[in-house]
Amino acid sequence: MTGKGGPCRPLPVASGAWMPISTGEPELSRPVRPRRRFGRILAAVILLAGLGYWISPYVAVARFASAAHAGRTEAVLARIDVDDLRASFARQIVRAFVARNPQARGLDPMSRQMVASVIGGYVTAIVSDHLTLDAIAGLVTRQRVSTGAGDILGTGSAFPRLESWRDVWAAFGAAGFTGPTRFSLESDMAAAPGERFRLHFGLKEWSWLLRSVELPESVLNRLADELKTRIDRQN
Repeated sequence: MTGKGGPCRPLPVASGAWMPISTGEPELSRPVRPRRRFGRILAAVILLAGLGYWISPYVAVARFASAAHAGRTEAVLARIDVDDLRASFARQIVRAFVARNPQARGLDPMSRQMVASVIGGYVTAIVSDHLTLDAIAGLVTRQRVSTGAGDILGTGSAFPRLESWRDVWAAFGAAGFTGPTRFSLESDMAAAPGERFRLHFGLKEWSWLLRSVELPESVLNRLADELKTRIDRQN
């Protein structure tokens, strides 16, 4: 054994065993593993963020439904991307027009695009006349729309009924993500397949907005016939 501060030497004890003695230097504690702790915290944060993102469109739809059922038109319109909604209507009308006219169905894609550009003015006029914001708000709030729009859009509702837990569960089953920033919701499942609407929401600037309403086949057929009537009248 050396002097103070020297190395540890075993000393004999009464039992005949050897026992080390301290040299005066503090014993180092077992090092903490900060990486493992940080990994667990990071995993929890990612899990919570993912859960919040998954829930967010359902919360947005619930708020949309609350405003629609209360008949708060301004609150409904504040949750609509007007430009995208009108563009989606125009695309649907053109596709329905092409599908219902044999002379247009046989065209190649380039010719169809030219036809779409030619009839674009007529389509814009139809959207302005029949698919106004008031008409769309009337569809989702179940309020009667104007006579002209009502004749084209019918009396159906674009938003499912959420008056009981059974309705909420049915709407939950008919809704879901269609992309990382897209979410869709089927309209009233009690309606006939040709009379159902489908609402498409999109994430824009951290808010879920209604960006497209997929119109029922019956409504699209009436809009396509209206477009043909206007073209024939002009020619």
